[in-house]
Amino acid sequence: MNKVLIYCRPKSSEYMAEQTANILYEQLQQIGLDVDISHSLNLPRLILNSYQTVHFIIENLPLSVNEIIQLAICRALGKSTIISVLNSDNKINRSVLDFVKPDAFSVSQTNHLKIYRNITCNKFILPAFPKTDVSGKKNNFNGQAFLIPLQNNIDEAFDCKIGDTVYFDGRKLLKKQGASQLRKKWNELLVNKKINPTYHLVLSDTKLGQLITEESLIVVLSDPNIKHTEFADWLGKCMNKNNLIVLNDFQATGFSNYWTSGHNCLVISAINWMSQLEHLENSKDLITSAYKPSELFEPTVNDLSRLYSKLWQQKTSLLTSGSVKL
Repeated sequence: MNKVLIYCRPKSSEYMAEQTANILYEQLQQIGLDVDISHSLNLPRLILNSYQTVHFIIENLPLSVNEIIQLAICRALGKSTIISVLNSDNKINRSVLDFVKPDAFSVSQTNHLKIYRNITCNKFILPAFPKTDVSGKKNNFNGQAFLIPLQNNIDEAFDCKIGDTVYFDGRKLLKKQGASQLRKKWNELLVNKKINPTYHLVLSDTKLGQLITEESLIVVLSDPNIKHTEFADWLGKCMNKNNLIVLNDFQATGFSNYWTSGHNCLVISAINWMSQLEHLENSKDLITSAYKPSELFEPTVNDLSRLYSKLWQQKTSLLTSGSVKL
């Protein structure tokens, strides 16, 4: 049996990667794989345990020096190596990935593949795994209001032309400005009629949780500036709570077997996504975004299990080939 070690960084540094690793660990065990999970790697562990595959799940590059060393050791020991990066950034130096030469490499959505086009190995899509309450009865969606996260500044609300009630989540802006400053600027915009009076700024975790739980919202996550780990965190907050998720066409390529636009979500283009929201106000009779683990995770986990087997078979075939001098 293929024995797999999943490595992730500690929760304190990469919360979503650890959550993904833990859920993947549980799902792989359910289909009968022998799996371990760890926050640290060292030579004795890699030698004493008969891991055929070592799977790194990280949120952000670059790799640390120790991670590079451990990947090199894994390859020297003949183990299959996989690196899964949840957030991709064009600014990251990718020469280290060329050096460690993993057997497989994944990103969270298809448009990120172009960033790593020069890496020659098996490439696939592995999104972050959201964690939320078990789905209850699916209700007809009545769309009381929109919820849109702001990414960089309040001025992003200017581009919104929705006539309905819209809640703008401004908690991310608190990293740059205080709550009182943000509220003062928002009130000035309302007084000067720069934004619609049905628009509201949310800066409190408590208020946001209340809205998500008690109201039926169209939650707009289609801004391409939202990091993938933030997107997955939003899914965990909003799915199975009588809300409807709006995502862009690239985000939908993670868990592509699950998302069906017009059924359990709405998929819009990542290009000019804000202008498309004006046409969503009549989307009142859709089913809310809800899932059971079997619906969301199983296709991805089964595909990953087959990849583990494929990589190990390739590695074994190479090592036992009569044309190879060992």
